[in-house]
Amino acid sequence: MASRRVTESTLGAWVFTVNGARWDSVVDIASRRGGLATRCVAANYRKDVMVAGQRALLWASGPPTGPRPRGIAGLGWITGPSEIDPENDSDEPSWLAHTDIRLLSDAERIPATDLNEVPGLAGMEILRLPQASNPSWVTRDEMAVIEPLLAGWPDPPVARSTAVG
Repeated sequence: MASRRVTESTLGAWVFTVNGARWDSVVDIASRRGGLATRCVAANYRKDVMVAGQRALLWASGPPTGPRPRGIAGLGWITGPSEIDPENDSDEPSWLAHTDIRLLSDAERIPATDLNEVPGLAGMEILRLPQASNPSWVTRDEMAVIEPLLAGWPDPPVARSTAVG
């Protein structure tokens, strides 16, 4: 089996998991802010590989069937490097990835049960290791299979100018 280590040449998209049981609060946050601007990430090498302009998927955990089944629930981008969460007040630092993730409507979501049936996706990390810490990832080859299943990818966020004028 090929190496499962994430590199710039193998990365198709980062995959951030959200607890499906908390979906309504995620929708509320995203609607107030125009998307999800941060996601928690594990303190491992992956946080250091994330850079602005990389794609990001939001994966909702939960049951395989029902009104909001487990699967792809949002699309977007990494907007900056990971950093220690400035609002964390525990002794152990926690990390955040900067994102711009748009939630998909229920009709646009892609359930895990559908992805399990698509040739080329059986090796997806999120399907093999659903309890792994954030972020998971899909390879470039897996992303090439997933992308035609999506309604469309949002445009990258416009970079904010830092020029003084």
